[in-house]
Amino acid sequence: MNFLQSPLDFPLTVSLGKNTPSFGLSRFKQGLRFVPPDDEGFTMRGDRRQLLYKGRRRSHRFTILGDCSFEYDCILLREPESNVITLRMEGAEYYDFFRQPDFLKEPFLAGSYAVYKKETLVGEGTGKLCHIHRPEIIDARGRRCWGDLAVLRNELRVTIPEKWLSEAKYPVVVDPTIGTTTVGSQYKWDADPPEPWVPLLFEVSMPVNRFLVSETINGLCTAFFYTNADDYEAGGRPVLYSDNGNVPQSRKSTEEAFIDLRVINGKPVGWRSGIFKSNGSIASGLYIWFGLLAEYFWFARFDYGAKCYIGGWDDIDNGIPNTFLLYSPNYYFDFRLSMYFTYTSAQNYMRTLVQGLNLTDSHSLTGSYKRTAEETATANSTLGKFETFIRECAMTVQSIVNTNRLPIFFRNVIEQIKITLYKAEKMSLSRKCADGVRANIDIKRIKTIFHSIQDGLKILDTQSFSVLFVRSVNDNAMVTGCFRHLGSFIRGLFVTAGNTMEMENKAEFNRLNSDSVKTEEKLYRGMLLFVRIVTQVFIRDYLLRRFLIAREELVLKSVVSREITLESKID
Repeated sequence: MNFLQSPLDFPLTVSLGKNTPSFGLSRFKQGLRFVPPDDEGFTMRGDRRQLLYKGRRRSHRFTILGDCSFEYDCILLREPESNVITLRMEGAEYYDFFRQPDFLKEPFLAGSYAVYKKETLVGEGTGKLCHIHRPEIIDARGRRCWGDLAVLRNELRVTIPEKWLSEAKYPVVVDPTIGTTTVGSQYKWDADPPEPWVPLLFEVSMPVNRFLVSETINGLCTAFFYTNADDYEAGGRPVLYSDNGNVPQSRKSTEEAFIDLRVINGKPVGWRSGIFKSNGSIASGLYIWFGLLAEYFWFARFDYGAKCYIGGWDDIDNGIPNTFLLYSPNYYFDFRLSMYFTYTSAQNYMRTLVQGLNLTDSHSLTGSYKRTAEETATANSTLGKFETFIRECAMTVQSIVNTNRLPIFFRNVIEQIKITLYKAEKMSLSRKCADGVRANIDIKRIKTIFHSIQDGLKILDTQSFSVLFVRSVNDNAMVTGCFRHLGSFIRGLFVTAGNTMEMENKAEFNRLNSDSVKTEEKLYRGMLLFVRIVTQVFIRDYLLRRFLIAREELVLKSVVSREITLESKID
């Protein structure tokens, strides 16, 4: 099964294996095929949008997501022997796999791979084959995590977190997405950390990338630039510079047309084109630097992974500089910009004929003809005899021409490969202290055992803290001030004084803390208990008589009130 991707860009053909779940990508002369190491048989089913290779231990599924991407799923039906899934890549030697940085905000792009041709020829677009996005891992319960991608020689490896996989419920789906456009995946970059991410914008400058000339360039060329955002002054001109020691040098373009890079009604985000001419002939096999002179602004798309020089140029009124304004060969950016150009081949061909033929010979076609004619003649004679004549004419024309043609082709290929690895690391540690700091150290020595040291340091802030401070200083200093702190203080100080005396001081500092607590307490405790008993009895004769007669129980209520006062004093 084959299907076409990115038909409006540089079309890419995806071919799936007939019996195995392999898939190949073909956009240039050299293709790239991914082959899983499965050695079991598969059964296939599906339609034009999705195809499933079903196996015993794991299955493979391909889904067309749109015109510019498709999804490859590896479905683990049971716990695998390893948490690493490997795909062998056939044709990997023709491509560079640029790993995108881990600091990207989009998790499917952080750690992904942009796949470009190692030698991008003029006429092959940006040279991008595809983009392998970071895979997401999903189990049967819907639990998700991100896998890690790695390219090792001719293998693509997907690593699943071991802890997550040990708790997963099967089947588990590993689904990296393959993007098939030639446009870069990025449009923002961290220009000045820790500032927020901003769109990649070129302003009054010349960003260029390097390309290889496959055929001689001599004449009209067409440049293409991808514009990603709008600015009312967006625009520029295509430029071409020669290569000198892997850096741009002399201008090789002329009659560069202005290209409108605004995004307005009728001009959406996408590719813009303009023409220019080569300044003389540029032989095949040479490297050139191609880019844009942003007269005003250009919002570009890019991938990380290629050397990009940016020349500053703000003298627009005087045209394009004839020499690239290179700040330093070691100062460049890591941008593979979404731009390219094409040209019309204008070659002259010369053919040499051998074996006795030359260009002045007249070429006559000969053939062999065989003619058979029947002729009937009738004659009257005096004998009254009827005669019939049959005449057969056979004419054979035979011509044999032997032409031996021996084409001889000579091709001289000179390949120069120069690899420069440059790694620049800049680390700056700045500490700002007030100038004119003076320290005065008073040392009182008692039997060279116990030392009392008072240090003073005057600084600009009012910060106080308690730390374990280890400091080693080798300086010529006269310091004055007062340093008060809480904590342990260990200081090694080497002082170079203007004398001829050498002194080595060794001291031990012991600190004894004794706390005296004086308390005075008076406790007064008092309690007042007052008991008051009041009993009231009211008996009437008729009530007593009724009680005696009726034998009823008489309830007498007595109100008791008690007040108790206790007094205690403790001195």
